[in-house]
Amino acid sequence: MTINITGIPFGFYLEGSEQTFANMLYLANQPGAYVYHEVGIGQGTTLKAVDAILSQFAERHTITGCDVSSYRGDALNITSPNISLALVGSEEFLRTAPPANFIFIDACHGAPCVTREFLQAEQIIKPGGVICFHDTDDACQGKHQPQHCGTGIDVRRALYELGLLTSSRPGWRKVAETHGDQSIPAHGCVFVQRNLS
Repeated sequence: MTINITGIPFGFYLEGSEQTFANMLYLANQPGAYVYHEVGIGQGTTLKAVDAILSQFAERHTITGCDVSSYRGDALNITSPNISLALVGSEEFLRTAPPANFIFIDACHGAPCVTREFLQAEQIIKPGGVICFHDTDDACQGKHQPQHCGTGIDVRRALYELGLLTSSRPGWRKVAETHGDQSIPAHGCVFVQRNLS
């Protein structure tokens, strides 16, 4: 199936990664309700894009965006019946969230937080499900000091140490990597898929 992303805005930092992101959403599709979780929601643009994409192929879908309790961004104004927000922080959300087809990790970006969020997400991702990490391009590592870890973007180090970049973590394989539009510069994504068995 070809996923049509024409006219669907994804947000500034996903430019150049849109079609791969849509294809990976489809790769994680399974019979029944499709569950998507997003950790770190920015202005909610990706939540709305995912809603439009899942409407093309998912029988039913639910989308939950997670962020900190002090979040005040534009996602608060989203009115889609498929989208809800959990403003409780990633640790609490991932501890209680339902099993998901796809989890997008785009919060603190420091290696300790990315590692913790993956280890929690690993517990709730369905077999065949996909986890996407944002801000993985080499060019953005060390930039934009995160408020939580204070390390700068360090997603690649976390993925390397977890064995996700090399597909050496048991039960996981890297299925795609994007570098985004470097003229902006966009920050790229890494997509990993949990084995079906």
